[in-house]
Amino acid sequence: MINITKNINDLIFGDIPTAELLEEAYLKKIEYFGNLITYSPKVFIPLTTMCRDKCAYCTFVKSPKEGGQYLSIEDVLSIAEAGDANGCYEALFTLGDKPEIKWNAAKDELNKFGFNSTHQYLIHCMKEVNESMTIFPHANPGLMSKDEINDLKIHSPSGGIMIESFSKDIYSKGKPHYKTTTKFVDLRLETLNNALEIKYPMTTGLLLGLTETKEELINDIEQMVNVSKNNSSIQEIILQNFRAKVNTLMRNNAEITNDLFLRIIATIRIFVPGHISVQVPPNLSPDINLFLKSGINDLGGISPLTIDWVNPDHLWPNLEKLSIEVLKSNQVLKKRLPIYPRFIQKEWLNEIMFEKINNIIDTNGYPEE
Repeated sequence: MINITKNINDLIFGDIPTAELLEEAYLKKIEYFGNLITYSPKVFIPLTTMCRDKCAYCTFVKSPKEGGQYLSIEDVLSIAEAGDANGCYEALFTLGDKPEIKWNAAKDELNKFGFNSTHQYLIHCMKEVNESMTIFPHANPGLMSKDEINDLKIHSPSGGIMIESFSKDIYSKGKPHYKTTTKFVDLRLETLNNALEIKYPMTTGLLLGLTETKEELINDIEQMVNVSKNNSSIQEIILQNFRAKVNTLMRNNAEITNDLFLRIIATIRIFVPGHISVQVPPNLSPDINLFLKSGINDLGGISPLTIDWVNPDHLWPNLEKLSIEVLKSNQVLKKRLPIYPRFIQKEWLNEIMFEKINNIIDTNGYPEE
């Protein structure tokens, strides 16, 4: 019987040279994705900066007293229209998880808009964007029930929820998820299982740097591999490296080093099912060139218009320069939709969404240039 824990440990912390490990991962990436490195042209739509939780590394969330609020539908449509006009295919709705449960101010603001919940307002905004524009809504609203995912599927081709870590220690006092209510891994796995039942393509991933021990890191990778093998709704795994931010409790925490990060990426690629996309955010690494042959096939969303609202200190790469660097690695930078070609099937999409997507893609499932 294969001891996956030992194998992961040996790949990450063993004697195999990093270059050799990366080569194995890169060859597996080539087998499934060829010479393509994809990205999603997108705009961020920060629907609300209020949230039930306040994680120790987060600068996105604001309480009502700190200026937390909802975007108006006019602002939502203005951002989406600008993205649509500039060739974006993804309208990424970022928001806190059901802040009206915690904040009366959130509930009052929703009521003024004519809605009882953040979910209702999100669905309304996604519907307006989807029906009037080419751009596709994609949302990360936190925990999602089956009914909520059914609603989301009507107006979007995919969604997302990060696992971040499988460690139970990060809920302890002084740790990243202390006193959070939506970050418990069992609840997040339930959302992914709901997506599988509804047949809704999902992005998930790890936030590397939250844990403190080698054993926790190995367990995070092993559990992510297991989840990806058992849940066919997962289309993409993001490996996001923690970046310390000022004015947070984790402002002095160590960030993951390039060599360790590269070995983690390669190990994930080697162990997860080959069709699953492996992504690293291109604005969170000092030199993305280091990662182009690590086993990744995707660089996530890159916006020509909006900042990264979750990591506002880190600017998007210049696309022209990035395209040249990808070419130097003997690969090609290519635009994609927020749903990967493998999932563009009636099994995963409602009829209207399936038709909308097929009107703009080529025979390989990528948007026609």
